[in-house]
This record gives sequence, structure tokens and C-alpha cells, in this order.
Amino acid sequence: MSGTAGRVARNALLKTAVQATRLLSLCFVVVAARILGPEDFGKFTFAYTLATLLGAALDLGMHALLVRSVARARADTAAYWAAAVTLKCWLLVPAGLVFVAFPLVTGRPLDTTLAVWLLGGAIVLQSFIELAVTVFTAFERLEYELGVRVVEKVFLFAVGIGGLWAGGRLLLTSGAFTLAGGLSLVLAVRLVHRHFARLAWAWDRAGARALARALGPVAVAFLLAFVTTRLVPLMVALLAGDVAAGHFGAAVRVLDVLMVVPVIVVAAVYPVLARTSPADPRFRRVVVQTVDLLLLLGLPVALALAHGAAWLTAAVYGPRYEATAPLLAVLGAAACLGFLGQFLGVVLLALDRARRLVVTAAASLAASVLLTPGLVLAMGALGGAAALVLVEAVAVTALLVALLPLIRLPFSANAVKTAGSAAVASLLAGTLPAGGGWRLAVALGAYTAGLLVLRPVPAAVWRQLGPALAGRPAEPTGMAGRVD
Repeated sequence: MSGTAGRVARNALLKTAVQATRLLSLCFVVVAARILGPEDFGKFTFAYTLATLLGAALDLGMHALLVRSVARARADTAAYWAAAVTLKCWLLVPAGLVFVAFPLVTGRPLDTTLAVWLLGGAIVLQSFIELAVTVFTAFERLEYELGVRVVEKVFLFAVGIGGLWAGGRLLLTSGAFTLAGGLSLVLAVRLVHRHFARLAWAWDRAGARALARALGPVAVAFLLAFVTTRLVPLMVALLAGDVAAGHFGAAVRVLDVLMVVPVIVVAAVYPVLARTSPADPRFRRVVVQTVDLLLLLGLPVALALAHGAAWLTAAVYGPRYEATAPLLAVLGAAACLGFLGQFLGVVLLALDRARRLVVTAAASLAASVLLTPGLVLAMGALGGAAALVLVEAVAVTALLVALLPLIRLPFSANAVKTAGSAAVASLLAGTLPAGGGWRLAVALGAYTAGLLVLRPVPAAVWRQLGPALAGRPAEPTGMAGRVD
């Protein structure tokens, strides 16, 4: 048991380091935004958003399935690889044709169209890199993923920033992602071939069909959820223009980095839930305590963005992005809701309720389709930010409704204390003038003081949470067992 727990804890730490490499991408995007300006960065946002939709069409949630399959039968790694490559290539033909045609049909400028195609190529390369990552994960050798990600980000930063300072613009920024993806794919494939499996680039039609059937509702839920998150930036670009899309994209880039937090928490907790029977009281206990933790982390994020967006925007993006601040202030609520939504979706998977996950994802997409166009037309980029918050709220509500008959509402009295601390802190900060650092300091200071007074997470829970995150759910003792 101690050896298993040690490996899980090591993997969690390595995954944290992998996610931390995204900071290099953020730095590159921030510098690019400052150099390009809102209009050109709006074009980049449109191109990147469209490219990520292509990536979703190629992935369909298959990587989680491949990790499980390779972990159970490591000797068949090469066969699983061939099946996945074949399926991705099949998916690339129709998805790629639609992708290439979309900027032409919508009448985008030439530089935007070329940026779309360059970033689409980068995303295709990333999709195949993820196949190597599934092998590293299944063999519990995440240090290889960390190495690949570091090489990719360093190359992206060096080439991209060097080119921008030398006078490059939108196309060079987009091309840097493609070059970095190509280099990383070569490295990742060589590592898999040398250390884990003798790969052969052969078509495996039967394996691809079997993989497609196995994906089933998980793929549908994944695709619906991904389209939902990317629909709003596309609507802002199409309905409000490139400048509005630039400001919205700058705000969303910050949100993307913050969403690393639930990714790390979910990666640590999901194995515990997967091994625990839903009938076991420990299952609900881990869910409730994780929700407590995510609220503890998500609410100060919402406070910081709501009351410090102007200061943060000026510090990160510079004076040309002043209009980004109101968007970032609104998106703080979306970040907090997103923390919960990511985890609650994983809980449904652990309960083997993928069809319910499809229903919740469809509800979120429907809400986005109904709300986003009207809000963007009425309020521009600010309407897009409001739409994103409303869509996240619909998603969390739908997930809670889906979980209600299975584990009841996953909230405790501790969650109420945390929310109360955040509400009081927000009211106090709201009495100060906006735009200064003092408002942010008061918001976070008051929130921290509320936590110290109300103690929403007792010490006993922290003692139990540590082993749980390391893959060893502890028996309840004292306060740790009372979650209702």
C-alpha cells in the first residue's frame, strides 16, 4: 500500500509540474497580446478558438480510455497506439475539411484565415502528442511528459517572442505554435518508441472501429462540453468584431490558466473515487470534502478578479487593454463555477453515469446557444462574459440535479461558512473605490479573516484529505466524518 500511495503522490506532484509549464504559454500569449494590440489579438483569439474545436473533434475523450486500456495491458501498447492513430486520421478528414473551409465561408481576412490554418496544424500535432502522454501516464512515468512539455514551451517562447521582437506579427505568432508542436511530437514519439513500445505506423481499421464503439457516450459528453466552452469566444468574434474578441480573449487566457487548479485536484482525487464503491460512506465523504476544498480555492479567485481586475489587467496587459478589466471581473464567477463543474462531471464518471453526463453537457450547450448571441449583440464582449457565467451556472446546476438521487447534494456546513466569508469580504471591498490595489487587498484580507474565525475546514479534515489525495482514503475520525 505504501508503495502504491507513494507512486500516486509522485504522479500528482509531476502532474502539477506539467500544468505549471502552462505559465510559459501564458507569458508568451501575454507578450504577444501587448505587441499585437487588441485588433490583431482578436484575430488570434478567433483562430485559436476555432483550432481548439478541431482538436476536440479529434480527441473525443479517447485519451482517458486509452490510459485505462494501456495500464491494464502494457504489452498491447503498440496495438492501442495504431488503433488510436487510425481513428484520429479518420476523424481528421471530415473535421479538417470543415475547419479549412470555415474561415473562407465566414469571410475572414487573409491573415486571420492563414492564422486559423497554422493554429489548426498545431492543434492536430498536439492531438497526436496526447497519445504519447497517455502512454507515459499509463506506465506512471510522467517525468517524460514533463520533459516534452518543457521543451515545447521553451521552444514556443524563444521562437515566438524572438520573432515578435524582430517585427513578426499575427502569422509568426501562430506559426510558432505549429513549429513547437512539430518538435514536441518528434520527441514524444521517439521516447515512446525507445522506452515503452516498438511503434509501427500501420492502419488498424478493426481496432479503430472497436475504439470508436468503446468511446460511446463519453465522447458525446466531451464534445458537447468542449463546444460549449469555445462557442462564446467565436460568437464574440463573429458578432462583436476583432477588437472585442481581443479583449475577451485576453480575459479568457487568464481564466484558462486558473482552470489548472481543478485539473490538479481532479487528477489526485479521481483514482480514490474510481476504487471506492458508491455505497461506501467514504465515497460521499471524499466528494463533499473535495467540494469544500474547491470552494475554498475558487471563491478567493472570484473575489480577486471581481475586485482586482483593473489592477491585474493593467499589470499584465498594459494600458491598451483597459476594456479587458470589466470582462475579467465578471469571469471570476465563471472560474469558481468551473472549478465545481469539472469535478462534479468526474464524479458522474466515477459513478458510471456517462449518459447523465451527456444530458448535462447538452443542457449547457443549449443554454449557450440560446443566451450567447443575444447577450453579445446587446452588450458586446461584456455580454460574452455574462453568457459564460450563466452557462457555467447552468452546467453546475444540471450536474447537481444529476447527482442528487445518487449521492445527494455534495455540500456541507463548511461550504456555507466559506461562502459566507466570501460574501462578507465582497461587501466590504465594494465600499472602496474601484481600480486600486487596496480593494483587492481588503477583499482577500477579509476573506482570510473569515476563514480564521469560522474555520470551515477543521484540522481533522486536512489530516484525512492528505491520505485521500495520495490514494489512501482514511477512516473518519471526529469532525472528519461529519459532512452533512
